[in-house]
Amino acid sequence: MMETFQILEHTADIGFEAYGGTEPEVFANAAIALVSIITDPEQIAIRGERSIHVDADDREQLLVRYLNEVLYVIDGDSFLPAKAAVTLHDNQALSATLYGEERTERHDVRTDVKAITYHQLAFQETETGYSIRVFVDI
Repeated sequence: MMETFQILEHTADIGFEAYGGTEPEVFANAAIALVSIITDPEQIAIRGERSIHVDADDREQLLVRYLNEVLYVIDGDSFLPAKAAVTLHDNQALSATLYGEERTERHDVRTDVKAITYHQLAFQETETGYSIRVFVDI
């Protein structure tokens, strides 16, 4: 089984690298990597869904806006995604369905994430698909 993400340590922030065989898959795995910084995705049941749509000027901006929208769903809607399905419309738009459940006191908070940053942001094609590197503001 292919690794889907890993957490990266940084002096003042925390980040992750997400991996996927396709661009939609790497975007989906990035959302769950973000969730894993906040709480344990394994403790999230799939009981509902939220849909998001994001537009941007380029792929990097699309990634940051997408992850900030996922963060809004987590903080603003108190909804924790355990799975994401992403459709890319081009490098400037995407739609995603986030599957998970309402945030409750049984979901331990690991770290509060304030925002997604452009610091050391990377989106690369690899031999096995794609990788994304993102650092978040905590």
